[in-house]
Amino acid sequence: MEISRVANWKVQQLVKVGLYPSEGVVIDNALRALFQLEPEAKEKVIINAYDDGDISLGKAAELLGVCQEEAKEILHRSGFELQLGPSTIKEAKMEVEALGDF
Repeated sequence: MEISRVANWKVQQLVKVGLYPSEGVVIDNALRALFQLEPEAKEKVIINAYDDGDISLGKAAELLGVCQEEAKEILHRSGFELQLGPSTIKEAKMEVEALGDF
């Protein structure tokens, strides 16, 4: 992650004057505020994380603050396919074989 010198300085100053215990907390709070001001941005980040396989449908629903059925609707409305397991027997067998390698 690259942050501008000015932004980095501001974050450091917030910690230095004792308003925040760490730079990470400053960034977490800034992101929380951003997502409150721009809920569409939060939704896009969560949908992208789900689409990349970084989070499950349940986690996406939790982060979106909705039930799983609503999360499915949001994903569908956004043009993303649900990842609900293998779609063919061949895919299922491949998954089982891959698990056997562990």
